Amino acid sequence: MRSEDEVLGRNLASAYIATQHGIGMDYARKKHAHEPLGEFWLSLARMVMEYFADHPPLPPRTSPTIQ
Repeated sequence: MRSEDEVLGRNLASAYIATQHGIGMDYARKKHAHEPLGEFWLSLARMVMEYFADHPPLPPRTSPTIQ
């Protein structure tokens, strides 16, 4: 079983690759699934997880209703 930081790291790497190559993220993830995940992506995933642990998301904004 993969750790949370590895899953997030792979998703971040796939998003970057997809953006750079103009391909879909699902395709990028499948195409590069066999490649080892670098320490950069693991470190970035840990930083993202730490940030969101310390900064909970804001409640969704509701638009005012016109009466």
